Amino acid sequence: MTIFITRKLNPDGALSRWATQTGNVIIGRSFLRFTAVPFTVPEDVDWWFFYSVRAVEFGIGGIGRAPGGVRLAALGAGTATALRKIAGRVDFCGNGDPMQVAADFAGVAAGQRVFFPRARQSRLSVQTALADRLTVLDAVCYDNVAVPVTEPVQADVFIFTSPLNAGAYLGRQPLPEGVRVLAIGPSTAAALLKRGIACEWPAEPSEAGLAGLL
Repeated sequence: MTIFITRKLNPDGALSRWATQTGNVIIGRSFLRFTAVPFTVPEDVDWWFFYSVRAVEFGIGGIGRAPGGVRLAALGAGTATALRKIAGRVDFCGNGDPMQVAADFAGVAAGQRVFFPRARQSRLSVQTALADRLTVLDAVCYDNVAVPVTEPVQADVFIFTSPLNAGAYLGRQPLPEGVRVLAIGPSTAAALLKRGIACEWPAEPSEAGLAGLL
């Protein structure tokens, strides 16, 4: 099979290892362009909460160091891995499902001040769900803009890793007949289902979870 995923792949990641072990071909390319946005870190913060790997890269990269004196939270496993690499620790890791993560995070952060460095186009899912349980402080730390897709991708399986990536491709190109479509998690799956595209997604929104489905 040829599998296409809308992100750049790490050669040592779970999907690349799966492809090597099984003799399949996997191609990774994002349909988004990312740029840093200057931002100001609020004072007297108890937590930094990260929605994505990019939020980690641009949020911590924007201040040039891991934030000190605060606890660090990640929406899911992939974001937690990025946090450990850059900051050396993770104090809370959710399962990737925004509503479940909001409920779980409320149990450890209720009444506290939480900073959400985020994308300009973020859906604000967790912070909106928690607005009455804690003090939400946020700032746009990066922009993600769709890159025009001028040619269709030829693959047997399409894996979409965000609603924006799904929209960037499907807004310009149709899916081939009979392809299998996977979403990395429930938010991306919802965006695909809204377009009438049947899809599957793993219980854990990670490359390992996707490899398990494949």
